[in-house]
Amino acid sequence: MRRRVAGMAMAAFLVLGAGAARAAGGVTVDAATLRSGLIVTAVPALHTETPMIAAYGRVIDPTPVFTLRSRIVAARAADTLAAATLARTRRLYHAAGNVSEASVQQAEAGATSARARLAALRSAAAARFGAALGAAIAGNGAPFRAIEAGGSLVSVVQGGAALNHLPAAATARLANGGTAALHAIGPAGQLPPGLLGQAFLFTGPALPVGTPLAVSLPAGRTIAGYDVPVSALVWHHDRAFAFVRTAPRVFTAVPLGGTGSLRRGDAPGTRFVPATALPRDPAIVVRGAGLLNSMLARTAGAAGGT
Repeated sequence: MRRRVAGMAMAAFLVLGAGAARAAGGVTVDAATLRSGLIVTAVPALHTETPMIAAYGRVIDPTPVFTLRSRIVAARAADTLAAATLARTRRLYHAAGNVSEASVQQAEAGATSARARLAALRSAAAARFGAALGAAIAGNGAPFRAIEAGGSLVSVVQGGAALNHLPAAATARLANGGTAALHAIGPAGQLPPGLLGQAFLFTGPALPVGTPLAVSLPAGRTIAGYDVPVSALVWHHDRAFAFVRTAPRVFTAVPLGGTGSLRRGDAPGTRFVPATALPRDPAIVVRGAGLLNSMLARTAGAAGGT
């Protein structure tokens, strides 16, 4: 909510009288005004926050993963057998001479066919499920084992600016209000029908196939900062400011950023402000910000008119 000059602030001038003066970059308030309770400050706790990107997730059917795995296992066994048959045939041909050249050629063709079949299935796994899950399917890797053990396979699509690096973990909000931890596999091989953006695959806890998920993807480095109440913000030309007590009776307007740069804080009704934008342990005006804004404008106007 954007704070503007209100009738209450104007009425407060009757109480304040000459109790305010313009300080360099702020407003100086007398002791009587501070005792009136019209201005209240609070020091928010410093904490860290990681920027998050909202993405759409859905639990997908893992049956094709298991089917492809079984076909690759069978093809690998056939390849191993064909390679062994070729080696034995060549050995007999060169040793005893009781194996014809045609038999060697037939064994070579069988080995080549088996090797091509295995390579084709590996390529199909990568094309359908992405390189990371494709390799896990072919090699019984950790993501495949997690799914085989009963975990879910989750498709996640984010439509914002492309991520340069896939985060190792993400959080999914469930329909019952709970959350589930997701673990990254890698980029998906295909986008789900009807969706645009970047598609990724994650593993998660056991969830019904088809469950839609609201997913939060970490995007960027962790930042230290403060949750500043919306009531503490004043606005000028779509830029937010907060008044901070910088001396016992001095309150300074500190710029915090534009409309789109302030994310929601962890606490309800707050905006997260990086620590670099505020003094250390800032005493932020949480009540009376609009009043101070009016006083600052009034004293600035008076100074400009002299």
